[in-house]
Amino acid sequence: MKESLYKGIIYASIASIFWGLPTPIYFNELKSVNAIEVVCHRAIWSFLFLLLIIILLGRFREFINIFSNKTHFFCLSLTGILISINWLGFILSININKLQDASMGYYISPIISIGLGYLFFKEKMTTLKKISLLLMILSILILLISIKTIPYIAFIIAFSWSIYGLVRKKIKMSAEIGLIFESGFVTIFALIYLFVYNQSDFVNENYYIKFLLIFTGIITIFPLFVFNIGLKYLPLGLAGSIFYLAPTFFFITSIVIFNEQLLYYKLISFIIIWIAVIIFIYDNLKIDSKISENKTQLPS
Repeated sequence: MKESLYKGIIYASIASIFWGLPTPIYFNELKSVNAIEVVCHRAIWSFLFLLLIIILLGRFREFINIFSNKTHFFCLSLTGILISINWLGFILSININKLQDASMGYYISPIISIGLGYLFFKEKMTTLKKISLLLMILSILILLISIKTIPYIAFIIAFSWSIYGLVRKKIKMSAEIGLIFESGFVTIFALIYLFVYNQSDFVNENYYIKFLLIFTGIITIFPLFVFNIGLKYLPLGLAGSIFYLAPTFFFITSIVIFNEQLLYYKLISFIIIWIAVIIFIYDNLKIDSKISENKTQLPS
């Protein structure tokens, strides 16, 4: 049991660190390319690579079955739009040197998910989660008062990711099968944009940029597959806690590698968010622990 747990922690950590460190550095190399064009290529190449993988794994039928299920078709079309908005927010944060805002967005998105679940689906919220939500709101208010502008990148990322998670939660489907439909759905509009509206032609890009755009697909699906392997061995609360490595590395990368300035009011906001996250993680782990205890007490 312990060996499986450690294995899950290792896989989930590798995926989260990959999301947090190599991914922003990789997309930073594409700053010369229009952000929407990068999102288009990310969708197209993710779809093609995933299509090849699921065919090789003999899971193509799972993908085809989505088209005969109206609920899955509608929900995954919606999440396809949400994930493309999320990708655009993340790429914009790199292009305009605001990776710290992306970090903030991913930090607060799980807490926002809890709040949305409570408001719209009457899901139970523990006292500790309510405290986390209030602290998150406080951190945002400090930013609004200090900079007198809305941190729109953080909001785009946080709400697109939160709503994405809520919708995907309503349908039971593996992440990779869901993503192939989502990326395929976005690919339809991406191809229209690239061939009709976009002035810069992919054919005219230099070979280095072409290579980077093509491999945005691998950059997207590799951590997803690795994280999913980790999920097989981990309680959901612990897996979600490990995911926080990603925005932590965004934050570190923004300062150490991208040389973004850390203003004092942003630091105060981040400290409050970190406290909220610690409370949130503690509460999740406590819930997982109670579930495990109840399972062990059940008669065999």
